[in-house]
Amino acid sequence: MQPLSPTDPDRIGPYRVFAELGRGAMGRVLLGAGPDGRLVAVKTIREWLVEDEEFLARFREEVRKSTQVSGLYTAAVIKARPHDPVPWLASEFLRGPTLDAAVKAGGPLPEESALRLAAGLAAALESIHAAGVIHRDLKPGNVILEANGPRVIDFGIARAAEGSDLTRTGALIGTPGFMSPEQTRSQPLTPASDVFSLGSVLVLACTGAGPFTGSSTLDTMNNVVRAEPDLDGVPVRVRSLVERCLAAEPADRPSPAELLALIGPLPPTSRPWPDPVAALEGEQRLAIARFLDEAEEEPTRVDFGGPTLVTDPNRPTWVQSPPPEPERTPPPPRPGPPSPPQPGPASPPRPPVSTPNPAAGAGSAGGSGDGSGAGIGAAFFVVALIIAALVWYENRGGGDDDEPSDREAYVEDCRDDGYSASDCETSWSNDPSFTWTGELHTEWDEETTPWEEETTDSGPSQSEVYIAECEADGYSQSECETSWYNDPSYTWTGQLYEGQSQYEVYVEECVADGYSEADCDASWYEDPSYTWTGVLH
Repeated sequence: MQPLSPTDPDRIGPYRVFAELGRGAMGRVLLGAGPDGRLVAVKTIREWLVEDEEFLARFREEVRKSTQVSGLYTAAVIKARPHDPVPWLASEFLRGPTLDAAVKAGGPLPEESALRLAAGLAAALESIHAAGVIHRDLKPGNVILEANGPRVIDFGIARAAEGSDLTRTGALIGTPGFMSPEQTRSQPLTPASDVFSLGSVLVLACTGAGPFTGSSTLDTMNNVVRAEPDLDGVPVRVRSLVERCLAAEPADRPSPAELLALIGPLPPTSRPWPDPVAALEGEQRLAIARFLDEAEEEPTRVDFGGPTLVTDPNRPTWVQSPPPEPERTPPPPRPGPPSPPQPGPASPPRPPVSTPNPAAGAGSAGGSGDGSGAGIGAAFFVVALIIAALVWYENRGGGDDDEPSDREAYVEDCRDDGYSASDCETSWSNDPSFTWTGELHTEWDEETTPWEEETTDSGPSQSEVYIAECEADGYSQSECETSWYNDPSYTWTGQLYEGQSQYEVYVEECVADGYSEADCDASWYEDPSYTWTGVLH
């Protein structure tokens, strides 16, 4: 984990970013936090690839397919904007070291932990392949050892199994030493290629080195294609799995489901990894806490019914009072995921108090008891109040004709906070106060103001209730969070949600209304409600 450079943005979309989690040839992954404070991993592509139409098409395909990949052993995609000037994708942040870091710091995994790793990776590939995706870069650096099991990340060079190959002809994409022979030769791939990579990952987990490692990248790639794998030091039970995964012919390799059957049921445990892995996770938590503590607090915006002072030291401006409610027909309600809880209303800001002239206040500084210092302070306080009232009265009058309209000011403030123009326009249409408060309004509310709704409900959010009830029924936190993201009802029923994801429901309903799948896919990413209403965004 590395600090951000001065040239890095402090916000990507709605997410504040604090540190760099990792980087590769094609992109970076940053630690971020959403409006509700939950940590996320935000992936952006390299600047030099922004003009590469082939790569952008592949990234958009990755985003589309990643939203359909769900399971206990993959990172859930939370939000994505593949059409932004610098495309990005946000997924849940997974706590724990990579397999690569764990082996380097603590040595090879014991046999029991290696078998749990094999079962977790096989289950992950089963979910990935079921969504029609080939990962194409399964390696130790893309496996996170969470406290409750392994998780597979980074679909950065994944492509749809049934889609056209968007990679340039003859291009070699992957990690030498963990690629399959057919991938090394730039031949067409099948899901069996990921199974070969799984076998190589298991060898490194058990021995600290890959089965084909050579003295150079060219030697390693040549070994993948022509040499027998080096399995010295691999435990017997794991070796029987690895030998089948590393078969030269794709047809001879087992499927992920067959691998799970070969491994058989494993006893439950609260500590799947050795102590050095837990120690690395503790170090990661401390590093995250340090980055978050060093981050500056965001400006607080308050609304107490009158003119709103935006307490941003860089833009200390008074915002006009809300205009009278115009006659308009409210848009139909669009039920969607509940907004994260907002802070309650803060106390009204104090008017600025001018500093007395040093010469005039000399008697007060000397400690005389005649009260002249207090009188001067009171006079300056009254003057400050009068000035503040005059400024407010002038602004209330509407100002010059050249000043932006209320709508333009609202959208400008909203976009300054990192939201897109379309999101801000929608929020303006749904916001009865017509005053930007730092949070989007995704549905119309004609009876309450933004703060009234927050102050009447200070209890846990809907997601917290859902996950708490799910965990009380014996499921893990990651299982419950995945179920929450996919469950369109957002109500715990006693069973993990295994039906269609919101994305699938949205696109299916959109296509049923006569739109193309491509149009529906683009609308999904632009629609802040993630609920099909009959109109493309």
